[in-house]
Amino acid sequence: MNTVKISSRQGYTHAWTSAVPANSLALRAGGLLGTREFAVSLPVLLIAEDPACHRTIAGWTVLDRLVITAHRAGAEGITLVCAGQRPKLTRAEALGIDVNWAEELPPLEENSLVASGQLVVQFPDFKKVLTEGGRLFSETREPLPCGVVAEWKSSQEDSLPDRPRVFAAGVACVVKDGLSAAQAEDALWDTMGSPTDGLVDTHFNRPLGRPLSRLLIHSRITPNQISIFGIMLGVFAAYCFTLGLSQWMILGAVLLQLSAVMGCIDGDLARMGFKETEAGKWIEFGGHQMVRLCLFAGLGVGVYKLNGNSGPALWLGLSAAVGTVIFFVVMLRAHLQLQPFINKTANRDFSVLLLALAIAQRVDWFLWLAAIGVHFFWLMALWVQRRNDTEAVA
Repeated sequence: MNTVKISSRQGYTHAWTSAVPANSLALRAGGLLGTREFAVSLPVLLIAEDPACHRTIAGWTVLDRLVITAHRAGAEGITLVCAGQRPKLTRAEALGIDVNWAEELPPLEENSLVASGQLVVQFPDFKKVLTEGGRLFSETREPLPCGVVAEWKSSQEDSLPDRPRVFAAGVACVVKDGLSAAQAEDALWDTMGSPTDGLVDTHFNRPLGRPLSRLLIHSRITPNQISIFGIMLGVFAAYCFTLGLSQWMILGAVLLQLSAVMGCIDGDLARMGFKETEAGKWIEFGGHQMVRLCLFAGLGVGVYKLNGNSGPALWLGLSAAVGTVIFFVVMLRAHLQLQPFINKTANRDFSVLLLALAIAQRVDWFLWLAAIGVHFFWLMALWVQRRNDTEAVA
């Protein structure tokens, strides 16, 4: 069995560090918005003998997706069992993932996770099979060709039945033909939400942007490019508010809503296409704050003009802008501790309220809410951080 090193082409950075004691692999996956730790010590063997494993799901083959999933779950080593011509692993190659190739199943010298190359499964469920040493079952309790094998018998099915059952919480199925591949893709798209999604993102922004996401996944347009376009759209929306005209404020609110849709599309593309990067997280996190900063400042100027260059609007806009900067600094100082808080509060639901108030020509109400509310949020974030620090010391 020879080893093939797949080189990196796109500068993807794993944000993972590893320490390897005897027969174990410890992995830490980190990033701007969170860190996860886990330890596993099992090699993974993927049997790629059925042509169905070469079916395409959202731009990548089923086998390509499975290799990446196994790698991200912390597999100690990945071996593809494939007689004849080796399939191309386009995305795995771009990510620099090491793969071993074998024309037949090698002798099992230790417990190994064996899976069919036709399997579609998501990272948390694959990781659970690795860590619990069981066999994967679908949500409907259908046994799937994926599990830990201690001794290889005549077939994979004969080797798995006594293993503990691990029931999938996400998408888990076997691709057999074009129809099942399309069904698997539809099911995967339905899981591409974000922990920060609010009601508007869940029921409006993401469904509205999903057709475009499904189209762009086959293009060369990157998630970061979509993020930057969405940020520029949001900044232009803020400019529309500075003009102090009702019709321009309505246009600005509409553009802000479209910016929120772009924010859903970039996440869809990153997660579905395995294109998450640290740079992308920074662009998204910082870009959202910049749009809010520009929006609050723009609202202050626009409402001031709308009221005949009088009233407290400029001070309200300044208050909201300063509060946004403080909130951003607090988040940067303790983003890991504040992850649950971010998930609950960092949504874009306010855009619908702003649109409704713009149509009703009561944008000044939103300005008052922003000027007061943003300080409440950063104070809450600071309180959560202090509480976590106190509990950690205790």
